[in-house]
Amino acid sequence: MKRPFGVTFSAIILLLGSSFQILMALGMALSGAIMPAQNSVGVAGSPSSAVPMPSWIPLMMYFIGTVLAGFAIWGIVTAIGLFRLRRWARYSILIIGGLVAFFGLVSMLSMLAATMVSLTPLPGATPSPLAPDQAHSVQVMTKVIFVVLALMYGGICSIGVWWLVYFNRKTARETFAGRIEELVVAGIPVTASIAVPGRRPILISVIAVLNLIGAGCILLSVFLPIPALAFGFVLHGWGKLAIYVLYCCLQTAVGVGLWRMQEWGRRLTFGLLALGLVQSAFYALQPSLVLRYSAEINKLISPVPSPLPARFQSILFSASFGFSILFCVAIAAVLIHYRRAFRPIVPPPDESAAA
Repeated sequence: MKRPFGVTFSAIILLLGSSFQILMALGMALSGAIMPAQNSVGVAGSPSSAVPMPSWIPLMMYFIGTVLAGFAIWGIVTAIGLFRLRRWARYSILIIGGLVAFFGLVSMLSMLAATMVSLTPLPGATPSPLAPDQAHSVQVMTKVIFVVLALMYGGICSIGVWWLVYFNRKTARETFAGRIEELVVAGIPVTASIAVPGRRPILISVIAVLNLIGAGCILLSVFLPIPALAFGFVLHGWGKLAIYVLYCCLQTAVGVGLWRMQEWGRRLTFGLLALGLVQSAFYALQPSLVLRYSAEINKLISPVPSPLPARFQSILFSASFGFSILFCVAIAAVLIHYRRAFRPIVPPPDESAAA
């Protein structure tokens, strides 16, 4: 079967993106290895001015590098599957496209929001040695950089959207339909328009994968000395461990249940969404609680206070939790739309046995 140009082009883009992620993973690992040495040299050389770096920062760098390497391996394997026109590769790139579109959109909106931040120095901070016109030029250039980054993330988001649209087209489905061996064995003609009972919709697959990835990130977060936040309470020690393990188990169960198209997984997802809606609405109405949590994290990372004004941080937190509410509603709408796909398949009665 001839491979369409769009499939080949998508595989090449995926390989390039995976190669870039490998370089980023290596950079994170190298930074994690160099940071302790730089920290000791800096503190010994100028103890009065140097700020010692927290010891857990290199561990976080290793963690980010491992995650990036995992995504790179996933992309490379998917690209190989696309070159070979494997049916699972089409589902894989649809999941990747959904993740790329989502994170690209969130990053683009974050960069656009950053252009609204005033870069004026904080009260009590050291005056800038730059002249007023030079300081203004620096602020303008900084905002230009944010705009360029927003355009870059917008391009990444458009690639994800393009993959979602292209690999759901009839021609793409027909290209990968020749790999459905179970239908051939069953004597069912393989066409692009056929509806296989019990087939998992791609949006359900994306939601399941997102929950499994989130469960893994939550589990690894247990080992970072960053407190947890639950309904305004900042949790440390055993409280943090309990809430993280609980959320990890819930998200793992949701991911497995949705992937296996189980009705209990769909209902459990609704329960987790309801909890997320209540908590997001709580934080959106009380952004000061998140500000307190953010200030505590900033103290763990650096003694220098955040340069963002408190009012802007409150608006940003409220907007992000408002977006979380819309995201939860969208997932609930998807689960309601595909509710029939979770029904068990009832085999037809055996007419020969009845006779």
